[in-house]
Amino acid sequence: MQDWRPTASIENIQQRAQLMATVRDYFKQHNVLEVETPLLCARTVTEPHIESIAIMTQQQTRYLQTSPEYAMKRLLAAGVPDCYQICKAFRQSENGSRHNTEFTILEWYRLGFDLNQIIQETTGLIEILLGKPLAIKTISYCEAVKQVLECELADLDLAFLMYQASSNGLVDAHRLSYEQCLDYVFSECVLPHVQHDGLCVIHGYPLAQAALARVNPQQADVVERFEVFFQNLECANGYVELTDAHQQAQRFDNDQHRRARYGLPEIEQDERLLAALDAGLPNCAGVAMGLDRILMLLCATDNIAHVLSFDWSHA
Repeated sequence: MQDWRPTASIENIQQRAQLMATVRDYFKQHNVLEVETPLLCARTVTEPHIESIAIMTQQQTRYLQTSPEYAMKRLLAAGVPDCYQICKAFRQSENGSRHNTEFTILEWYRLGFDLNQIIQETTGLIEILLGKPLAIKTISYCEAVKQVLECELADLDLAFLMYQASSNGLVDAHRLSYEQCLDYVFSECVLPHVQHDGLCVIHGYPLAQAALARVNPQQADVVERFEVFFQNLECANGYVELTDAHQQAQRFDNDQHRRARYGLPEIEQDERLLAALDAGLPNCAGVAMGLDRILMLLCATDNIAHVLSFDWSHA
């Protein structure tokens, strides 16, 4: 049996250690507190397109977290200042050249930051981690759609999206929901045409892809969310956080309706998160960054297994 060996080289394992040290040094210099939160929790995300791993323990179901977001927001609501965390996160059935069921995430929150400030910090940190300045292209979701598909956000109805997906070669586009079709069309039909050699920042996502982002006060159909890509590789996802408990509860309810439509089991909403929001989450912005993917860029590899000591098939 020869698969006992690491899937990463010794050099890449050493590079990971240096990457972690650089992250910690950056946040220490900026007075951002390192925190830890549980990986096994009583609740998990309700998002239909993210599948959590359930674990039975002491006659209770606990979930391996897909991100430390909920718990970190509870810390912020309790008075913890700017904070960050490096931890493992888990997503069921996500394995491939760019995905591993168990992965390493950096998540951080900055009190009082607006969208531009958190975007600047994110791109600046990526430049530090990669050790070089990068050309940065910033474009709104709406502008990207207009450039490539020659239409407005309001024109992206299901029939139009299915046509675009089918024209791109997706044979079962008719089986997709509106949200799935929108995600496919933007990822496969729009994004490749707005990429360039450096970092590409997409901001101002439509309400259908709000996640836990705040609605733009000037545009009710757009949320203050952004993503950072490097040559079509997603590196970071962030937003100005939704702080309204009532709106968050409505989004949880909408997720449940969507799960029912897709035939997925119901996931109980996180009442502790809602209680924290109700108690008062301060205005803040947060980012989740995939450190394995940053390491892929550093090590010049297109296979995530090459930067993991043992990928999913060898764990």
